[in-house]
Amino acid sequence: MTSPEKSLLAAELALGLLPVQEREDGLRAVARDPEMQREMDFWQSRLIGFMGPVEEQAPPPRVFDAVQARLFGAPSPRSFWQELLAPEHRGLLALVIAVKLGVIALLIYALF
Repeated sequence: MTSPEKSLLAAELALGLLPVQEREDGLRAVARDPEMQREMDFWQSRLIGFMGPVEEQAPPPRVFDAVQARLFGAPSPRSFWQELLAPEHRGLLALVIAVKLGVIALLIYALF
């Protein structure tokens, strides 16, 4: 294994990016090879600031909206009919139509 390959492997080990089997192989290589051990120490000392626990934080909704607008453009305003037939309102629209048909059926039954 060449020196750049050893350095890359040591960096991946220090970051914890390797799958289980490759990590175990890498740790055995570190235990056998003093140069690999030095590389591992180097990367751990460089990355020590990243090793602590980091609390997960969700960005504010305005950040997501700004990213969406920048990537895909601002959504165009919908007309009344477009809003009424929008996928998120189709269930409500189907319910209203079913109720109207039920009322019409009751009126026809009551009148005849």
